[in-house]
Amino acid sequence: MENLEADSKFLKKALIVNVVGTILKVCGPLLTFVMARIFGAAEFGIFVSAQTLILTIAHSATLGLDKGLYWYLPQNKLNNRVLHDGIMESFWISVAIALLCTAVIFVGSFTPYISAELPWYALSLLFYVGTYVFSTASEGNRRPQNAVFVNSFLTVTLAPATSIALYYGGIPHALPLGLLVGQVVGFMVHFVLVRRQFPDMPMNPGKLVSRSLLLYSLPLGFGEFVSSFLVRSSLWLVMLFLGPEKAGAYGIMVTISNALQTIRVGFTPILTPVVAGMDKDRLHTDLKPVYSYCVFMVTFIQLLIGFFIVLFPGEILGIAGKDFIVQPETLGILLLVHLVAGFGGMSIVVLNGMGKSLYSLKMDVLSLGVALISGYFLIPAFGLVGAALSMLCYNLVAIVCNNIYLFKMGLWPYSSKLISQIVWIVGLIAFYIVINAKFTDLDLITKALVYAVVLAMLGIYWIVQKKKIEADKDSAQKVSK
Repeated sequence: MENLEADSKFLKKALIVNVVGTILKVCGPLLTFVMARIFGAAEFGIFVSAQTLILTIAHSATLGLDKGLYWYLPQNKLNNRVLHDGIMESFWISVAIALLCTAVIFVGSFTPYISAELPWYALSLLFYVGTYVFSTASEGNRRPQNAVFVNSFLTVTLAPATSIALYYGGIPHALPLGLLVGQVVGFMVHFVLVRRQFPDMPMNPGKLVSRSLLLYSLPLGFGEFVSSFLVRSSLWLVMLFLGPEKAGAYGIMVTISNALQTIRVGFTPILTPVVAGMDKDRLHTDLKPVYSYCVFMVTFIQLLIGFFIVLFPGEILGIAGKDFIVQPETLGILLLVHLVAGFGGMSIVVLNGMGKSLYSLKMDVLSLGVALISGYFLIPAFGLVGAALSMLCYNLVAIVCNNIYLFKMGLWPYSSKLISQIVWIVGLIAFYIVINAKFTDLDLITKALVYAVVLAMLGIYWIVQKKKIEADKDSAQKVSK
C-alpha cells in the first residue's frame, strides 16, 4: 500500500512538471514557425531533414547509456555504490562516439556523397549527446524539472531565435549556427545542474562503464537507433519522393502535432522506474491503477491541445506562411496518430520497465519495416496524407503487438473507466471532420466561444472521471493489504 501511495504522489508531482513543460514548449514551435516563414519552405525543409539526421546520430552515439541511467542511478543507493556512478562513464563513451561521427561527416563532405552544408550541423552533435546524458541523469535522480526547463524551453527557444538574429545580421549558415548556440548553452546548463546534484563527481571517473549498466543499455541503444529512423522515416520519404518544399510543409505539421506526442513521451522517464520497482505481485495489483492514471492524464491533456489545434489550424499554419498550408487534412491524421499512441502506446514503457528491452528492439525493427513499406506505397500515391497514414500504420501495429504481449503475461493495465477516453478521442476526430467539411469559414470569435464550451465540458469530465480513477487506486490499495 505504501509503495502504491508513494508512486501515486510521484506521478502527481510529475504531472505538474509535464504540464509546465507543455506550456513552455509552445514558445519553441512558435519561433520555429517564424523561422520557417523567414527562410522559406525549401531551405527550411533542408534544415528539418539535416537536424533530424543529427538527432538520429546523437541518440545512437549514446548506446542507450543515457536511457539506462533512468534505471541505474536509483539502483546506486540500493547497491551501496556512489550516487554518481555511471554518469561520467556514460558521458565519455558517448562523447568519443560523437567525435568519431563528426569526423566522418567532415571527411565525407569532401566527397560527392555528403552535402557540404551538413558539417555545419554536425558541430552540434557533441553537445547533443552531452545534453542527453546529463539530462537523463537529472531525471534518474528524480529531478525532471531540470530537463523540462532546459530541453523544453531554453534550447528550443534559443536556437530559432539565434538563427533569426544571424539571418538579419547577414551571417551565412544561420540555421545550423543557431542550432549550435542552443545546444551549447543547453549542455552547459545541464552540466552545472548535474554538478550541483553530485558535487563529488569527478570529471575522470577512472574506470569504464559497469557491465550491468552496459548490458541493460545496449538493447535500448540499438532500439533508439532504429526508432530514430522510424519516427523520421516519413519525413525523409517525403523529401525523397516529393522534394524539400513538401518536406518543409510536412515538417511544420509534424511539429504542431508533436505537441500531443510530447505529453506521452514526458511520462516515459516517470513511468519506467515506477514499473521497474514492482514485483510480480504488485504488477497484478498496482499496475492497472498506475498505468490507467497515466493514460488518463496523457489523453486528457492531449484532448485540451487537440481541440485547440483542430479549431485554429489555419491560424497556426499561417504563422509559417501560405507555402506551408499544403494538404491540411494531413494534420488531422497526425493528431489521430498521437491520440491513439497516447492511449495505447505507453504499453511499451511498461514492458521496458519490466526489463523487456530486447522485445522493444524487435518491435522497433518490425515497425520500421512497416513504416518503410507503407511509406513507399502511400506517399507517392497520396502525398503528405500518405506520410501521415504510414505513421498511423506502424503505430497501430506496435500498439496491438505490445498489448497482446502484456495480455499473454496475464496483465491488462487498462481500467474500464478509460472507455470514456476512447469516446472523447473519436469525438475529437469527428469534430475535426465536421469543422473541415462544413464550418471552414468560422470567425475567430466563434472559434473561441466553441473552444470555451469544449473546455467547460472537459472540465466537468475531469472532475467526474478523476474520482473514478482514484476509486480504482483505493481498491488496489485494499488488495495490496
